[in-house]
Amino acid sequence: MKSEIIRNNGKTIAHVYLPCINYNSGSSNKAWLISCLSGEIENSDSGYAGFNTKENLNNYLQEVVFDKADNNNHQYTFTLDEVRIIKTITKAIKKCSDVLPGRISSIFVFPTFSQFVREEMSGTTGYTPWSDTILIFINPASLQCDKALGETVGHEFNHAVFLRDKKCTTLLDSIIFEGLAEHFREQIIGGDRAPWTKIFELNQAKVIFSEMKLANLLQSTDPEIRRGVFFGNEKYICWTGYTIGYYIVKSFLENNPSLGWEEIMTR
Repeated sequence: MKSEIIRNNGKTIAHVYLPCINYNSGSSNKAWLISCLSGEIENSDSGYAGFNTKENLNNYLQEVVFDKADNNNHQYTFTLDEVRIIKTITKAIKKCSDVLPGRISSIFVFPTFSQFVREEMSGTTGYTPWSDTILIFINPASLQCDKALGETVGHEFNHAVFLRDKKCTTLLDSIIFEGLAEHFREQIIGGDRAPWTKIFELNQAKVIFSEMKLANLLQSTDPEIRRGVFFGNEKYICWTGYTIGYYIVKSFLENNPSLGWEEIMTR
């Protein structure tokens, strides 16, 4: 993979990795593309880009790089503006590390052909499976991609710091995890309130949260329950968990205005 080092005041704060493949190869084989994207990722202190095995990494890439409904019957042509990407990531990661300094971040950049990411996420999405290890997925077909990329980096950076000394195992952990990341992104990177944090008003959020508490869901470690709360099922609409987390952390920050982010992240 191509590697770029990001420094701030002479100190290395991040390594950014971009896969070395020809996106205009014309291949119509999804497995081939996934293999190319992960092929040069070796085992390290953070596993394979945050996963315990290369197989687990490939399975995750399969889910995010393509939509489930993708029938694999077209050519995957794609161009990433690497200079522009590095510039945007550098600006965002410097702002974040100024506020929450610490270890060196590893940032892996991948393309995504997901229509959902392009239309609902402004062209970027991210995932932080391991402390200080961030995966960023970009679909530059979105006109908002540059702005969204910086915001995604800010959100995921907060996740990476959280995982330095904590685990995100229960549903309640995940709700707080996401609320912290969105408020950090708003304060440090800027940008409007994300659509996934405002799918209903505060009063409704309180009702749903109380119902979860009464049903003993908050301490659940079941990934299916978490997936349903965050991405929708027959009971919860998509992004419910993000919205509840946003309101919870908002209340905490309003009640503790003197706390800085280093203190907040140790609570």
